Amino acid sequence: MTLKYQIGVDAGGTHSTAIAYDLDGKELGRAESGPGQINTDYEAGINNIASAVNELLNKIDGDCMRVLAGISGLSVVGNAPEVAATISSKINNLPTRAITDSLLALYSGLEGDDGALVIAGTGSVFNGLQDGHLIAVGGYGAILGDEGSGYAIAKSAMQSALLSWDKREDNALIPMFTELFGVEHMDECNAKFYKMSNSEVASMAVHVAKLADNGDPDATKIIEEQAHLLARDIIIGLDRYEDPKPMKIALTGSVLANNAMMRGLIEDEVKAKYPDAIFSVSNGENARGVMYDKSKDYRYFTNHEDR
Repeated sequence: MTLKYQIGVDAGGTHSTAIAYDLDGKELGRAESGPGQINTDYEAGINNIASAVNELLNKIDGDCMRVLAGISGLSVVGNAPEVAATISSKINNLPTRAITDSLLALYSGLEGDDGALVIAGTGSVFNGLQDGHLIAVGGYGAILGDEGSGYAIAKSAMQSALLSWDKREDNALIPMFTELFGVEHMDECNAKFYKMSNSEVASMAVHVAKLADNGDPDATKIIEEQAHLLARDIIIGLDRYEDPKPMKIALTGSVLANNAMMRGLIEDEVKAKYPDAIFSVSNGENARGVMYDKSKDYRYFTNHEDR
């Protein structure tokens, strides 16, 4: 009997991970490629997603039934059916569905249950699911939102360091940034900052967190402010549920998975209003969300114009 399987793709700002599962949920193989964030580089993102899927198709002897791609930046670009058709055209015209990376993580983190999933990595978003209805809060990108994300933490820390530099005040974030950028003075950092990608900026958040863990007041203030903003988004999402409200909240993304201080501050603020909230940390294998997707909205490539 021919092996039947499905592929989930977690296409983020730093890399794309495609994982194949048989119909019982057993992992058959995985492949990685470059960033799949399509709002920053649409063509490269699509090609990286297709590359990861094609690697699996080439090494698994079986019949791929469908591909579910959770794509960073899809909410900004829009037109998910067209995105799905474009991907399909590059992977043997397989039935393909394109959703946001946050929705993919929601399917995976809640394993089909109602509740919420909060992502804070390069960007951030709250996605809640109740009786088949999706509730989204935030996720508006680095310029307009992404509260509590790695990008927001690093950006706020940069602003704090620049302000202290202008005032000629002591701030441990100043030597942190000058060392990271390899410059002598803080005012040399801003030009380098503007040349960085979102993921490169977000990667600096771990250094802010380390300073906060060591008790630095300026870094701690940044973490506290960003935790409050993300907790605010979670509370807004919970407020929008119908009663009885599902209280399961899964957390995922590098910021929440690796920063105990951040998680603790968020949980305390949310539980002050919703004491029955149950938090957990998702294992981060968001591609497995394909196993829980009940949608029939999978697209074949139908546009035969050259791409």
